[in-house]
Amino acid sequence: MRVISIPCPHCRHRVRAAKSRMMSDMMKEITYMCQNPDCGHVFVASLEVLRTLSMSAMPNPDVRIHVSQHVRNACANQLALFKNDQEPH
Repeated sequence: MRVISIPCPHCRHRVRAAKSRMMSDMMKEITYMCQNPDCGHVFVASLEVLRTLSMSAMPNPDVRIHVSQHVRNACANQLALFKNDQEPH
């Protein structure tokens, strides 16, 4: 599994996630520590759910996530096909 990280904004060296905490169901704060001993920068970044790229097969009715335009278009196309199949021929 790949660890999501960004380089140190000051020296561009690798950082290590020291701790994290959930701020909400869709956002986590992560404390990073620069691994360059000459820099030593410690900072907080956030990881947030922004939008849906593929609809869930088990949607949680309490969760509201923005749906990408291409997903909306694909759903509209599928709905149109379904409606066309339902019409008497």
